Amino acid sequence: MNPTELDEVGSALGPAAKAAHRAGEQAGVEVRALDTLSEFEAASRLISRIWDDDEPKAPAGLLRALSHAGNFVAGAWRGENVVGVSLAFFGIEDAEFHLHSHITGVRPDLQGTSVGFALKQFQRTWALEHGARTVRWTADPLVRMNMFFNLVKLGGTIVAYHDDFYGRIVDGLNADDDTDRVVVRWDLTSDRVVSAANGTPVAVPPVSEGTVILRADPDGRPAMAEGDGDTLLAWIPEDIVRLREADAATAHAWRRALRETAGRSLAAGFQAQAITRNGWFVLTR
Repeated sequence: MNPTELDEVGSALGPAAKAAHRAGEQAGVEVRALDTLSEFEAASRLISRIWDDDEPKAPAGLLRALSHAGNFVAGAWRGENVVGVSLAFFGIEDAEFHLHSHITGVRPDLQGTSVGFALKQFQRTWALEHGARTVRWTADPLVRMNMFFNLVKLGGTIVAYHDDFYGRIVDGLNADDDTDRVVVRWDLTSDRVVSAANGTPVAVPPVSEGTVILRADPDGRPAMAEGDGDTLLAWIPEDIVRLREADAATAHAWRRALRETAGRSLAAGFQAQAITRNGWFVLTR
């Protein structure tokens, strides 16, 4: 980092640590880096439970190796129970050194109780302490609640779209559908991220100012349209996991439609910094 970037990190670190501590208190958890084999084993079991997968996505040995090599492996604890897990490793993209957040998950019965927010604020502080000014991760753009969390609650920005990024994954959340993913970039010292860390979510612009490129037709199926202008709007269903269970064909149609509209717009230089609570992505350039 150059001297200016070092100054930014130094000035951000103290407030970030305070915000992370406050987030942990509000969620009723202690967030800390994992250290012992028993902690890694507990974290591995929790990840399998969250993703409803008999084959471990993060074996304890892998978590131990990542931690030993200086990467990020943390848990949120209530008493002696780990209720949330996050793991990340360092990477370089577009010549930018960053922390790549691979998995962050919360015990199903505690999702929506700010435990995930506490984990991410701890991750933000850890990344700054270790010289990374940005965190990146991939996310399923059709999971509306998670997209709202990433963009509005955390202040992230969608900067890229990848078709079928991981190939087929058969578990309780992905259900053997294509694994299209967006890349979320989290600029840890930006005003929007700092405000979000301090409890002020990102303001969502009015959707009346955009051109609709994807919406639902009267039967609930995707209807695509050509988009023009500097603000585009793409709607996604409320609960894609439940839709997959009820109507896999329609869920897959939404996957392909979002790829052909928002995905192509992101490839053409648009970004998404907001999504409304009722499901409208706001893409701008």
